[in-house]
Amino acid sequence: MSRLGSWAAAEREKLRGMSVGQAIGYILTYYWIWILGIAFGVWLIVFLAVHLIAGEPQYRLYAVFANTTADAGNGSAIWKDFQAFDDFESDDEKVEFDANFFFDYTRNQGRGNSYYNAFVTLADTGTLDLVTMDAAQLAALGQSGRLMDLNDPRCAEILKKYGDRLVWYEPPEDADETEPVPVGIDLSDSLLVTRYKLYPGNCALGVSAQSGRIDAVLAFLEFVLEEGTTGA
Repeated sequence: MSRLGSWAAAEREKLRGMSVGQAIGYILTYYWIWILGIAFGVWLIVFLAVHLIAGEPQYRLYAVFANTTADAGNGSAIWKDFQAFDDFESDDEKVEFDANFFFDYTRNQGRGNSYYNAFVTLADTGTLDLVTMDAAQLAALGQSGRLMDLNDPRCAEILKKYGDRLVWYEPPEDADETEPVPVGIDLSDSLLVTRYKLYPGNCALGVSAQSGRIDAVLAFLEFVLEEGTTGA
């Protein structure tokens, strides 16, 4: 019998002597990482299959609001209000707001977190445009390379309008960069906090490194930072 077969037989024998509750507890305790990995694998297969069959959706903006329990997905008040604010009109492009992500890059760089793995898929495929979360968490996430350096010429208008709100990360000592890198815009006094209650106070926005819709990110920033000052 192979080593894998021997291991499987030994595990079956252990489970055979347990009650259903004990067996479930044993599996969750010792195999939770495997379970998360399998769940993410299934999600990724379904995600790719849907995109291959239906074709890649065309987005005006794809936003992730991480680590919030507030209602901020499609159909929410913020989703409706942003579309009313944004003057872009196209039947072929949609606004996607997703508030179903919970991860903290400061903790083990997201390893073993299925939400983070799903976030990476959105970011690396160019689907994601922006992400919001706690400012310190966002700064840490910037070190992953998945947030745009706001000194990038593509972000010139964002930097011009909101350069007094920058969130930075300090490069590690062995990195090529030596100066702090701006990867976020502080939104702690924005509508995300005051009107929609997505966060208790501290939050910031990062632009996905692969985003091709910086104009839509700028429109979102104008909405959450300037809409509240117009009385609208």
